[in-house]
Amino acid sequence: MKKTLAWVIVPTVILSLTLPVFIQAQDELPYGQAPLVNLDIWTLLFKALNWFFNIVLIIAAIFLIYGGFLYITAGGDQAKTQKALNTVIYALIGVAIALLAKALINFVSKFIMGQGIITQ
Repeated sequence: MKKTLAWVIVPTVILSLTLPVFIQAQDELPYGQAPLVNLDIWTLLFKALNWFFNIVLIIAAIFLIYGGFLYITAGGDQAKTQKALNTVIYALIGVAIALLAKALINFVSKFIMGQGIITQ
C-alpha cells in the first residue's frame, strides 16, 4: 500500500513543482505565435522557488488541519494526543523554515542583483 502510494505521490509532486514554472516562465503570446526564447536562468529559478514555497505552505496547512483532526479525535488517549501535538508542532516548524528560506532568498538576491525578487 505504501509503495503504491509513493509511486503516485512522487511523480505528482515533481510535475506540480516543475510544469507550472515552465508554463509561467514563457511570455503571454497571442494564439499562433511561437514563444520567444528569452528565459533568464535567475527568473526561472526565482519562479521555481516561489512555486516550491507555495506548495510547502499548502502542505503545512494540510498537516495543521490533520493535526487538529487527530487532536479532536484523540478521545483523551495520551499517545494520540501527543501524536497530534507533534504533528501541529512539526507543521508550524515547517512554516517557519519556509518563511525564513523565503526571507533569506530575498535578502541574498538584494545583494547579488541589487533588488528583491518579490515582484507580485
